[in-house]
Amino acid sequence: MIMSKILNTLFAFITLLFTLTFSISHAAEPELTIGTVERPPFMMKDKEENIGGFSIELWNEISNKLNKKTHFKEFATFSDMTNATQAGKVHASISNISITSKREAIMDYSQPIYDSGLQILISKKENKIFYLQIIWDSGILLFILFAIGVLLIIAHILWFLEQGIEDPRHDYFRDDYLGGIWDAFWWAFIVMTMGGFEKEVPHKISSRLLAMLWITASLFFISTLTAKITTALTVSELKTSINSYQDLKGKRVGISEGPIARNFLAKNGVAVEKEYKNLSTLLNDLETGKLDAVVQDAPILQYYASHGGAGKVVLAGGVFKPEKYGILFPQNSTLKEKVDQILIGLYEDGTYATLLKKYFGSD
Repeated sequence: MIMSKILNTLFAFITLLFTLTFSISHAAEPELTIGTVERPPFMMKDKEENIGGFSIELWNEISNKLNKKTHFKEFATFSDMTNATQAGKVHASISNISITSKREAIMDYSQPIYDSGLQILISKKENKIFYLQIIWDSGILLFILFAIGVLLIIAHILWFLEQGIEDPRHDYFRDDYLGGIWDAFWWAFIVMTMGGFEKEVPHKISSRLLAMLWITASLFFISTLTAKITTALTVSELKTSINSYQDLKGKRVGISEGPIARNFLAKNGVAVEKEYKNLSTLLNDLETGKLDAVVQDAPILQYYASHGGAGKVVLAGGVFKPEKYGILFPQNSTLKEKVDQILIGLYEDGTYATLLKKYFGSD
């Protein structure tokens, strides 16, 4: 009996000790502090300053799997965020963080969370200025000059054939050279653009045969001119004075601070006008004409061009310098392995694809 009481007491003590130990160990685990920086659509804020975006929603899925609460710490600049991560002031950082060998040497990355690259953004004004070049390259001006030349020839032939007509029903062209040529030119122009001049029919058979020939030729001129104008307008939507990073030489180019765009452009002989810590300032300087072009992460520029910058800026050329984004951890972080396992699970169960489609329209 005594032994039984001793055993029960001992069991109760051990149970209490285990419960206290478990509670203390979990209470000692703080919520995760995750660094981030505003980069729509990866991290963005609404009117109430609530944060959201692709990266934020992705981390929320991860933290749910970890059974951890998360406190997001927003940094003013990208470098502030990476420096805090390296110093261990946050458990991890997430936004549009490119995976680079330089960062990997001093910090750790998760599995890639997004495939990206660099792209160029220019102002709509820059695109409009280039319309003259588009028109010239299309050959429209030369074609119109050629048509005017043919009109003058037709006008001279017609005036020569019709001058001196005494019949008041067909005496449409003045006998004096300048007046008569102008009358004949106007007749030929109306025929070409409208397909006929019913009230004014040449008198002589030779003149009427010329008119028939000119009406037929006019169909070719008008259809060709229409095709050229349509092509030029289509090309103007696709082509600008800046079509690739090779066209940036001699331009005022702005970039966000960081080595990726800077090193790539320097390697290709493109001088950078200014590096910006603040993305909104960079984009504003482009719109106000202080910069000719911006080189930045493609998804950031694509999102801005279709949302906040719609009608003011336009993308120039395709994506270049492919890169991948990852979640950044302090070196030797014990959290990294757990996050990688969860990420793989999110890929497999379709959660990642759903988020990708929500923010980028693809999976």
